[in-house]
Amino acid sequence: MKVALYARVSTDDKDQNVDTQIIHLRKYADLHRHKIVAEFIDEGKSAKAIRGRTEYLKMMEGVAAGRYDAVIAFKLDRFHRNLSNAIAFMNTLRAANVDLICTSENIDTSTPIGCAMMQIIAVFAELESANTAERSKIGTERAKAEGKLCHRPPQKLSNYQIEKAKEILRAEPTISYRKLAAKFEGISRTTLIAGLRNEGVLK
Repeated sequence: MKVALYARVSTDDKDQNVDTQIIHLRKYADLHRHKIVAEFIDEGKSAKAIRGRTEYLKMMEGVAAGRYDAVIAFKLDRFHRNLSNAIAFMNTLRAANVDLICTSENIDTSTPIGCAMMQIIAVFAELESANTAERSKIGTERAKAEGKLCHRPPQKLSNYQIEKAKEILRAEPTISYRKLAAKFEGISRTTLIAGLRNEGVLK
């Protein structure tokens, strides 16, 4: 299996070292007889934004081009710390038929157990999204009850919600808006469809 290795440390990662990560990943790849075709290292880069992570962006170009069968990192948070962003990242890999391996967390989507773990993580991401929407709704209702005006911008969809919608639409291109919205918790059909149109997912 052709694999790409990815290592990252930020200025906040006091006890981590990219060399230690890469050495560990090389040993893992060798143990499992994977062929390393690329290594990407972002040093001193935060996981909060990908714009400045040039090596991550190069890796994703390789993913889109089909250069790897899998990408390997020490932990999932080496790619993204935010759960919704991590799920969107994993959905991108899946759409490209690229597996994800995180050695310290026993995540390997090329195995049934690894796929099951991804489904569990996705459930937590869905719950996080629903809870956020519910807290926002409660806050709005309280403000109205207190006579306060709420002029807030339209709700922006999370990366997870966008990627989930794309995946559903790829599998069911003719699905109705009602059925599409029924697959999401904590968001109205109107908000979902409007958000997907703003993102260019729907026309």
